[in-house]
Formats: sequence, C-alpha cells, structure tokens
Amino acid sequence: MENSNGKTFGYVRVSTTEQNPDRQYDMLKGRFSLAEEDIFMDAMTGDRNAYLKRENFQHLLRQLRPGDTVVVESLSRLSRSSQDLLALLSVWQEKGINLVSCKENIDMSTVTGRLVVAILAALAEFERENLRERIREGLQSARLRGRVGGRPKTDKKSLDKAIRLYEAKSHPISEICQICGVTKSVLYRELKKRRERTESISAET
Repeated sequence: MENSNGKTFGYVRVSTTEQNPDRQYDMLKGRFSLAEEDIFMDAMTGDRNAYLKRENFQHLLRQLRPGDTVVVESLSRLSRSSQDLLALLSVWQEKGINLVSCKENIDMSTVTGRLVVAILAALAEFERENLRERIREGLQSARLRGRVGGRPKTDKKSLDKAIRLYEAKSHPISEICQICGVTKSVLYRELKKRRERTESISAET
C-alpha cells in the first residue's frame, strides 16, 4: 500500500461451508499488523447475502473515513455479484477509501490498482450494454410477432436486484429498470412498501 494517513481495517466473511474464519483472520492480522478491533467479520447463509444486509460490514462502513483502507483476502469476500462489487468500489473511490485484495493483488491506492478496477468496470458496462441490447431485441421480436398484452409480473429476484442497485446509487433509475426488467412504478411502489415496513418496525421497538 502507498503511504496514507488513514487507518487500515480488515474484513472477513465466511460461508456455512467454511465455518472457521481463522485462516482469513490470521492472514489479515499478520500481513497488515491489524488490531483485533479493526477486523470485522460476517457469516453468511446459504443464499447470496448482499453486503448491504451484513451487520458487521455496515458497522465497518460507518467507521470509514477518506484516506482509510479496507483489506480483504479476495474480492469475493465483499460480494459475489460483480455489479454490487463495482458499485461499492465506485462509492469508495469517490470518498477516497482504498481497497487491498490479496488474492487478486489489487491495491486501489496505486495507479495499477485503479486501472484494474477501471477495466473491471468497463467489462461490467459492456455486459450491461449487451443485456440492454438483448432486451431491446426481445421487445422488437415480440412486436413483430404481434404479441399483445400487459407486462409480465416482476419476479422477486429482479426486484431485489433493482433495490440493491438503487440503494448503492450506482445507476440512474431508468437504467436500473432497464437492467432488471422492472417498471419505475413497480420499483417506487416496492421502495415505499419497504420504507413503511421499516418505519412500522421502528415504531414498535
């Protein structure tokens, strides 16, 4: 890592098939001389658990300040979703927060590390553009076949993905809806429903 006046934090995540976090924990602690209180750990369930839902990761995010560095064993410890990961890294870059991933040998405090992240972001954008093109082709094909009728019901997986992208503030609403195949009205309705649910729970506690 390049010299920085910020603080360094470690993040460890284990799955149900890897119950023991010691390997990741000891590696980060030894390699970066981290204090125990500066290493945050989460355990995830069988389904893919978005970083936005991880309690200790959220605690880590609240600790971070410009110039700080987060070190992980691999990028997959942050998220297995490339879109979620790049959205997070984009936010960190804007806030001046560095990331070091040991397995991929990425250090965002260096020019090379930032270049690698930029390339990953370009590849992800290429994939999104391909997805948008397939959507346009599918709609055009349906019109040519004379298919009529309303929009099919939005599935929960697509809606959850749209919510994650919205909360990450990585894409405009119109692009989120296009990527995930949901309408603005459906997305706003779900956001309102979840906000009211959260307020209701807060009022009861």
